[in-house]
Amino acid sequence: MAVGLESGALRPVLVLQEASGDHRLLPVWIGTAEANAITVEQQHVSLPRPITHQLIGDVLEALGRRLEQVRITEVRDNVFYAELILDQNTKVSARVSDAIALALHLGVAIHAEDSVLDTAAVAHTAIRSQGDERTPDEVEEFRRFLDTASPEDFDPD
Repeated sequence: MAVGLESGALRPVLVLQEASGDHRLLPVWIGTAEANAITVEQQHVSLPRPITHQLIGDVLEALGRRLEQVRITEVRDNVFYAELILDQNTKVSARVSDAIALALHLGVAIHAEDSVLDTAAVAHTAIRSQGDERTPDEVEEFRRFLDTASPEDFDPD
C-alpha cells in the first residue's frame, strides 16, 4: 500500500496491491485529510490527540467490540464502497479511505471483493520481484511511479 500524488492536479491517490495472484494494483483517489490519516498510520506517527479513525478505534475498544477486517465491496460510478466487519456479525458501511486508516490503526486485514479487483485494478509488473519481497530499488521505482501517475495510467483499456 502506498499513498502518492497524482501529477498535475496533485490529488492524493491510494494504491493497494493484491497480496496474491497477479499482484494487481487498485488505485483509489482520496482526499488530502484521508491521505494524511493513512500516512500517519503507515509511519506510526504519535499525535497528542486522536484523529477521527483513531477515535473510532478507541470507541470500539472501549465498548468491547473488535474490528475483524475491512472489505472493499463495490465500485460504482468511480466511487469505492467498503464495510467494516466487526465481531458479532456486524457490518458498517464506510468510505474506503476511512476504513483503511482504521484497519491500519487496529492492525486488521484489508480485503477487496474479486469483482472490485476485476473492475478497477490494473496490472503493474514493474514493481514485482522474485517471490513477495521488494528490493529498495523497486520500492523507490514504485514511489516515483506514484509521484507521476495520473488516472489515465490506471485505465485498463
